[in-house]
Amino acid sequence: MNHFLPTSLEEGKQYYPHFNQFDVIFVAGDPYYDHPLSGVAILSRLLDRKGYRVGIIAQPQTDEEYQACGRPKYFFCITSGLLDSMLANYTPMLRKRENVLVPERALMVYTQKVKELFKGAMTVLGGVEATIRRFTHFDYKENQLRRGILNDTKADLLLFGNAERSLLELLGRLKEIEATESSELNFNKIRKQLNLPALDGAAFRISPEEINPKIKLLPSYEDCLKDKQQFSRLTKIHYLLPENSFIEPCGQGFIQHNRAAPLLTEKEMEVIYSVEFTRKLHPHSRNLVENERMVAKLETSVILGRGCWGSCNFCIIPLVQGKEIARRSKESILKEIETLYQQGFVKINDLTLPTLNMYGSYCSLYDLEENLFSPIIGQEVVVYTKKKYCDQRCVGCPKRILRDDLYPLLEEVEKLQQKYLGTELELRSAIRHDLILRQKALFRKIMQFTSRLKIAPEHISKTVLKSMNKGSRKEFEDFLLEYKKINQEQGTHKNLVPYFIAAHPGSTMEEMRLLREFCEEKDLYVNLTQVFTPTPGTASTAAYYTGIDTFTQGFVYVPRTFREKKNQKNILLNTASPEVRVNDELG
Repeated sequence: MNHFLPTSLEEGKQYYPHFNQFDVIFVAGDPYYDHPLSGVAILSRLLDRKGYRVGIIAQPQTDEEYQACGRPKYFFCITSGLLDSMLANYTPMLRKRENVLVPERALMVYTQKVKELFKGAMTVLGGVEATIRRFTHFDYKENQLRRGILNDTKADLLLFGNAERSLLELLGRLKEIEATESSELNFNKIRKQLNLPALDGAAFRISPEEINPKIKLLPSYEDCLKDKQQFSRLTKIHYLLPENSFIEPCGQGFIQHNRAAPLLTEKEMEVIYSVEFTRKLHPHSRNLVENERMVAKLETSVILGRGCWGSCNFCIIPLVQGKEIARRSKESILKEIETLYQQGFVKINDLTLPTLNMYGSYCSLYDLEENLFSPIIGQEVVVYTKKKYCDQRCVGCPKRILRDDLYPLLEEVEKLQQKYLGTELELRSAIRHDLILRQKALFRKIMQFTSRLKIAPEHISKTVLKSMNKGSRKEFEDFLLEYKKINQEQGTHKNLVPYFIAAHPGSTMEEMRLLREFCEEKDLYVNLTQVFTPTPGTASTAAYYTGIDTFTQGFVYVPRTFREKKNQKNILLNTASPEVRVNDELG
């Protein structure tokens, strides 16, 4: 595959036969990176494979760039990219980052410009920023609550989480309506025909008379403004019921959030990732040389699946990818690896999953069979949902089945390396260190394929770990002993790369001193330390804003000043200012 998808009308004429208009146009804040790690690349390639004519506008700045692909037949898909645009533009200390090409409030900027240039065109939001900002949320830059992103952007529709099924289903309905409409499709005129309440993974405006009394009503934006406990309650509700439908009042209007799309099946994942990608940045990308340097080690990464059930209170991965693991089959993964070896690549840079040792795991509470039509594979699939309530604390739950399916996959990779001499695989994705203690054979196998192992203990203080919903100090200590033992067994001295967070809710200066002492005692490398950044949608962010633990509703200490945040980080790095060092020494 040597061809990118079109980025202009002229390229569309060269790419598609009998071309006069794109069906869907993606407007994205990231460079056009035609790789399975890019959500826009996955969705655009899938739509193209299904016969839709797709255009891509990456990082537009001028009116001419917005107009490069013309007006789509169906809609514009608008995303800020792999990062929330405010996180992309600002450091945890709210310093403006340099050379960032995605604008602040990218979804608002892009939607406003599209609506200005293409009157009446349908706009659909998606991606990370749309997903984590779909409810009332705390905005760190403004230090206040903001309305859900549909209200701020005035877009027509939002598809949250994994959007493959939702996007294809929406297009299928639009095609049916188009066959009976004599004029150009207008969202406001055809909205009821789209039957949006039956579209999984969608959020949209409804009128008071459309409210379904069976759907749970969330606290309103105005309620959250008046009472921080209401915002804490809103966050707790959508955390504890991640797959439910909700109705959220805001001003005189209402947003309906449908249930999340059920987990993708192996067959669907195989189709999605069997599409061929160039695995390159588009040659007309801005800052091409710099961006190529950034993605150089991603080229041969192979996706294992999606999702994470670690339940860390500060993490957006479960909000975006889901808490269940949507896995690719072993055969599909091995076929991709072998294809890369056959193409002349000698090294696979990673098998990518948010948490490597969760591959193959599942929750036994998902025992309710449901048949639904999958537009991805063009046939019915069986998905599993659950009706039983749980507290969403997955780690340690007896209903959570932990499997070692990665082990036989790595054994098959070893066979491929014997077939294609001189090839190798390096695992770069992180593992969950507390879980791996129950997977000791897999632990040893992973260590054979890594030069440095990434883990995220985040802290050792009981208070902070509870606020984060992370594993215990003892589990970390047990892991360190097992890690040392494996290095001795394998005759290696591989680096351990632990991630730590400073200034998380619950963390005081004293907790950071305890962490520093622990790291010195264990001789741990602590360079990868970051200050907690309140990210929209997470339980930790709700605690930061309210001073209330999202789940216990008890008081939680919150480091708020930049000085204290910086000092907490510097204590761990042992680079504190003189006055902090003196206080530390005086104890």
